[in-house]
Amino acid sequence: MKLNWGHGVAIALGCFMIFILSLLFMAGDTGGMVTDNYYEKEIHFQDEINAEKKANELAEKPEILIQANGFLVQFPTSTADNFKGEIFLLRNEDETKDIRTPIRLNDKKNFLVPSVKLVDGEYELTLSWKENNQAYLIKKSIRWISQ
Repeated sequence: MKLNWGHGVAIALGCFMIFILSLLFMAGDTGGMVTDNYYEKEIHFQDEINAEKKANELAEKPEILIQANGFLVQFPTSTADNFKGEIFLLRNEDETKDIRTPIRLNDKKNFLVPSVKLVDGEYELTLSWKENNQAYLIKKSIRWISQ
């Protein structure tokens, strides 16, 4: 059997298709959605923007301190008694390592996320709280390295 230019084009096209398909299968899962209720969260996105804006306008903002025993969230001493909040530490690579916990302030107006719950790496911290019927939100990226 003798090959002509038509056979060469068909072989080249076939090899190209095999190459593209192998790239698709080797890429595998590039990750899932960060949250299952994405569309519900999108509806409340403007509320998050407003809460972040209010938190940025505060004269005294909560501080997040990295200590040997975990993350210490220090609220201003002027924090109201009707305070209600939540801290969410998101691990982008593994959702089983996410931490979501309500904030219970002690008499010094601080809250500790213990190092026992933390795994070395990068966290996306979301600190949300309500005080005097006003919602506040702080988002920041922090890194935990056990000491």
